[in-house]
Amino acid sequence: MRRFLTTSAVLVLFLLANGTRALLAQGSRPGNTSSDPHPASALAGATKEEVEELRDQVGAQQRTIEELRAMVQQLMKQQGSGDAHVVNAAIIQSQPGAGEEPRSVAQKSEKGAPSKTEGKAGKLEWSFGGTKIQLYGHADVSYDYVDNGISPAMEATNPFLGPAAVARANNGWLGQVSSNLSYFGVRGSHVVNSYLTGVFQFETEIMYSDTPGPTSDLQCKYCLGSRDTYVGLQGKWGAVKMGKEDAPYKRTTTGAFDPFLNSIGDARSILGNSGGDNRAEFMGRISHAIWYESPTYKGLYASVLFSPGQNRSSDNGAYPRGEPNCSGGNGAFTLSFQNSPNVAEGADLYSLFGPDLNPCNDGSFANVLSAAVTYRGYGLYAFGAYEHHGHVNRTTDLIGVDDEAAWKFGAEYTVKRSGTTGSFVFEHLKRYGSETDARLNERSRPLATWVAIRQKLTNKDTLNLSWIHAGKSPGDPGFCAPEAPGNCAEGQDPVTAPADIVNNSSNMYAVGVKHKITGNMSTYFVYARQANHTDAHYDLGAVGHGIVVDKRDFTGHGFPGTRLQGISGGMTFDF
Repeated sequence: MRRFLTTSAVLVLFLLANGTRALLAQGSRPGNTSSDPHPASALAGATKEEVEELRDQVGAQQRTIEELRAMVQQLMKQQGSGDAHVVNAAIIQSQPGAGEEPRSVAQKSEKGAPSKTEGKAGKLEWSFGGTKIQLYGHADVSYDYVDNGISPAMEATNPFLGPAAVARANNGWLGQVSSNLSYFGVRGSHVVNSYLTGVFQFETEIMYSDTPGPTSDLQCKYCLGSRDTYVGLQGKWGAVKMGKEDAPYKRTTTGAFDPFLNSIGDARSILGNSGGDNRAEFMGRISHAIWYESPTYKGLYASVLFSPGQNRSSDNGAYPRGEPNCSGGNGAFTLSFQNSPNVAEGADLYSLFGPDLNPCNDGSFANVLSAAVTYRGYGLYAFGAYEHHGHVNRTTDLIGVDDEAAWKFGAEYTVKRSGTTGSFVFEHLKRYGSETDARLNERSRPLATWVAIRQKLTNKDTLNLSWIHAGKSPGDPGFCAPEAPGNCAEGQDPVTAPADIVNNSSNMYAVGVKHKITGNMSTYFVYARQANHTDAHYDLGAVGHGIVVDKRDFTGHGFPGTRLQGISGGMTFDF
């Protein structure tokens, strides 16, 4: 039906335009059949009223042509046609006084030469009642062939299995299809006055390859509004928004900065991750928040976000008010293999009787403050960022409740002539509290270093390289200390046990190629390797990738010191 309307409109445009030419060719009052090739001479004998009437007719037809032209172009955009230039060609060739140059341009487009609209992704947007609405989305699906690094000898140490049941394990290389932070969203704006514009957005993760459902920590990732969702006001002074959003700290090094974003080589496997595993505490989306975004001035931009803890538990061990899970996504402690590192209900003194009254004891926090300052200009992108989490509950780490913070700085520079972009980031994570025993503290993690290179090979192909180092922390919850005498070896004194003997640093390497198919579609190939030292337990794709490459067997039991690796090929589509 839409194509029929478009064709009809083009036909009407053609007839109207030719009618206009006929009127000019007549050059006299209605009914004149003069064949004089010069309209000026034909008009010489016409009265002033007749000339004005003719001009009015021509002007009315010109306005009709412009209105129909706009309607046709809108129809073309809605049906996603790349043939809008055909409409323009028909109009150009039919308009009075059209020269040869515009016609030749239109003819070249019809023969397949690139037109102005080719290679650009159209926007799915419309307006009504003064409000602009846009639909947008991102799809990323990959096939991965991955290795969890667990050997038969390591599997034999699993307390749930023992040596006799190792045959059930399927460790080593495994194939999988993964949907990687694909999403769909709606955003809109409405001009209030010359100073204010109202804005809103809701965004939801979409599962392309697996069955949607709640995660092990009761998050509903695929529910409406699970991602960046807000309402706010903006103007020349900046913007104020309320809802939930990626923290400013996170935004400085995601997006285009990370060449392996959402792949198995995603930098968030280490960056912002204070304990390894599958949760980067300082690279998250912050719920129930309010934030300010400044305007950009000479390349400078700043943003700051605050989120209240809204927790009725003084140690933040309960769910925040209005939330279905713990702050930071650290789990609902049900007795399951997926949550085996956490304390199950009934396993601590808080929940020996009745329901668990202290479920959020593995990193739940109170107030959050996150801020960042960035600069863009002359091929350079530079940033500094800070984030603070108040009263973080780490009773499962045996180090109590205290503040934690992170800061990082970095820069990226592009050499246009060679098509080379180099990036560098340095990060430091800090666990506060003088009472914390250093032998148990793995949350103070210094010397996180990230170096990445993007080399443009062709207009559509880019080679990407990345190396990330996780520094060694002061200790680990599994070490011998007075708070954890059960970790001590036979005859070892928990008071005099040596400190600073943990070896939990790690190095992650990634290499890949990305090929742009069109302006909104691409393919990629990635190889990544996580080389954990003896006590380290980092994973691959811990935050952005849909299916994490982790160091766990089929029972959920984890093994430190593994070497994880994987090969991944995928496709993305944006609209």
